[in-house]
Formats: sequence, structure tokens, C-alpha cells
Amino acid sequence: MMMHQSQWQKRMLEIYGRDICLLDATYHTTYYDVPLYFVCVSTNVGFVNVAAMLLSNDKVETIAAALRKLSSWNPSWHPTYFMSDFSQAQISAVESVFTGT
Repeated sequence: MMMHQSQWQKRMLEIYGRDICLLDATYHTTYYDVPLYFVCVSTNVGFVNVAAMLLSNDKVETIAAALRKLSSWNPSWHPTYFMSDFSQAQISAVESVFTGT
């Protein structure tokens, strides 16, 4: 797992990540079959990427581990809603990390 979040992205997540966050995955868009996930938030000017996660696979445990790591970097982050693809792995990972979301 490789993750990235700049200080600016951390600030945007702090400001705009309380209501709804988007977990966006790219599938089969690169030469290498490596899942790339973005966490985005809706700001006053549109959606902004607040974290990138390059994962070894797209299993529930792997996605959840990445979300837990991102949550540990942003301890006050507790979004009310999450939007994702219609993927049981993504939905289950979000529900396991953010209970009640």
C-alpha cells in the first residue's frame, strides 16, 4: 500500500470532509493492474482530491486498512456520508472503518 496526502489536502479534508466524502476507484485504466483510489470532498468550487491510495488489491481488508491509515492521519475526520462505486468491497470497508456512516 502506498498513500499520499499533502498538508493542503489534509486541510481540505478537515474543512469539507464532515458531510460527504467520495471514494473513487480507477479500474483497468493503466497498463498495470493496480487499484488506485482517491478520496474526494465537495468544496465550494467542486470536488477536490484529498488523498490517493495505491493498493495491492481491491479486497475489503486492503481498502479498510488504507481508510484506517487515512483516518489515523486525520483523527477528527468522521464523515456523515460516503459515496462510492456499487462495490460491496468498498461499501463494506467504509462501513467497517466509519461505523454509522
